[in-house]
Amino acid sequence: MKTKYYFLILLFTCLIFNCKKGYQDKFGPFYVLNDSIVYMDGDMGIRVDNQFEKLIESYPNVKKIIMEDCPGSRNDEELFKAAILMRQNNINTHLPNYGKIQSGAVDFYLSGVVRTLDTGAKIGVHAWSAGSNSATDYPVGHYEHNMYLDFYESIGFSSQEAEDLYFFIINSASPSDIYWMTDQEILDYNFVTP
Repeated sequence: MKTKYYFLILLFTCLIFNCKKGYQDKFGPFYVLNDSIVYMDGDMGIRVDNQFEKLIESYPNVKKIIMEDCPGSRNDEELFKAAILMRQNNINTHLPNYGKIQSGAVDFYLSGVVRTLDTGAKIGVHAWSAGSNSATDYPVGHYEHNMYLDFYESIGFSSQEAEDLYFFIINSASPSDIYWMTDQEILDYNFVTP
């Protein structure tokens, strides 16, 4: 009887905490709707690369990630690992009209093979920081920028597009602020694929 009772408590807990909005599974900020569609909602914590890898192992047929309210990431290197894995698995990203992505979540969105968004979606960018230093503390050509420029090139941007995008992002707002991109800027910097 005790085993059955504990099983019911465990099942109820899983339903409440893992299956938000009726989703069938959860890996960090990733909520599995079905074998091919995943919703992303929330902050990408320090294990986002491991969480995304487990998602892909469990659901290898994922084709689209719909990003809802994603404020960013806590570790850019782990974020980039997850984003590159998404790209390698030919997964598309979509931002619905109520969607809002900021900071590192923008980089994750940009890793989608096909990137779409609905009118009303919001994209917020700013300079990164490491301790008391900001991206804009380093001159153009400094090695501190290389990880970001290399990342943008690895997800399909040309060298010139990567530089234009990166320096637009870091000069748009300080690390403690957010700049909400205009519709024209979203088009100019290739946030939507043709």
